[in-house]
Amino acid sequence: MKEWTKERCSEEPQELQLVADGICIQRKNIKKVQHEATEGMEAYTDWECDSREITVSEYQMLESIKQINTDKAIDDYTAQLIEEGLL
Repeated sequence: MKEWTKERCSEEPQELQLVADGICIQRKNIKKVQHEATEGMEAYTDWECDSREITVSEYQMLESIKQINTDKAIDDYTAQLIEEGLL
């Protein structure tokens, strides 16, 4: 897994894009950017985001961890509601 870097795209990029066998580009913080016309250049729109190269197995591992954290948060909240007598 590589570090996040800034990326500019002419079209709206996908959050996860398979680019080679077992290799993906993962993107976050995708923002549409409007550029005003300047002398000699018309106004245009592009996209900025943070991106990194990641293997499919690394991505699956991160998603599993995210799910575990979500499940734990739900369990903790449910336990708190039970302790407070709300459930």
